[in-house]
Amino acid sequence: MWPVPYSASLTASAQAARLLNPTTSNIMYNTMWQSRSWYDAMQVKVDKRMSHGFQLQGSFTWSKAIDHSSGSTAGDTFQLGSVSEPWYDLSLDKGLSDFDVRRNLVISGLWDVPATKALGVFGEKVLGGWRLGIIATLADGIPQPIAISSDIAGEVIPTVQPPQPRRGLYSGLAHQFQFPQHLFEFNTSCLSLVRRTAANAPYCDGAGRGFSPALAASTCANIRGNLGRDVVIGPGLFNVNFSVFKNNYIRKISETFNAQFRAEMFNILNHTNFAPSSNLSPFNADGTATSSFGQLTSTQGDNRVIQLALKLVW
Repeated sequence: MWPVPYSASLTASAQAARLLNPTTSNIMYNTMWQSRSWYDAMQVKVDKRMSHGFQLQGSFTWSKAIDHSSGSTAGDTFQLGSVSEPWYDLSLDKGLSDFDVRRNLVISGLWDVPATKALGVFGEKVLGGWRLGIIATLADGIPQPIAISSDIAGEVIPTVQPPQPRRGLYSGLAHQFQFPQHLFEFNTSCLSLVRRTAANAPYCDGAGRGFSPALAASTCANIRGNLGRDVVIGPGLFNVNFSVFKNNYIRKISETFNAQFRAEMFNILNHTNFAPSSNLSPFNADGTATSSFGQLTSTQGDNRVIQLALKLVW
């Protein structure tokens, strides 16, 4: 979590004053399109080449990617990413990249099952020619950018506005199963607008936004919360694909003619992989809580798929 001091926040009137200053305006135009990124990783690969009919390969990446923004207004792959950065202080949006996957493990293997010669032709033709294959993937989820709608903040130049966290925001995916009808990835009740205090009262502005009188009097919609960017990690990925091949060489046609039977099973364990929530705005325009915020409503990848095929090779 990256703490953001109140002194780094600007009210709408303060931002307007800065825009009227040519020097400050030039700084704004020079920084609003900038972004920096940092990447560090440890990569390990284990490769056992084919011997005795067996081949195995495994790769593991342990990495961390940090940047100021992972997308742009051009509409890239990460469209949920924050593209309206606080131009007056880019460090406020420094956090995990939207594509950061902390750990990623992939293991693949092939095994040409040896044929038995004890049963003669039957053992060679029926029990021989089999090949088994497996690809297993295990990866962490990607970070999710939680932000308040720019309409609430009332900035002259809208920027990404993080909410204010409370204790117990994120306790892992096990937390979702506490909800009887819907799946939530984290405790959505542990986010709020910045509360009005004696220290921030001179800078607080919660009126004129359609808030209820009580909400307008107790919150400061124009002040950034100190929830860091991309501090909540989405659901991870676990998937196993399995294949069974049977090679049937027909020497009467040619030496290489092969009628290959293929059975391929994707997500053979039928494991449910939730996709990250598509609603990451905790509040409506009037400051009330968004009911669907943080819901897991879709999956990444398919359920178990089995396909059978006959392939002729010559």
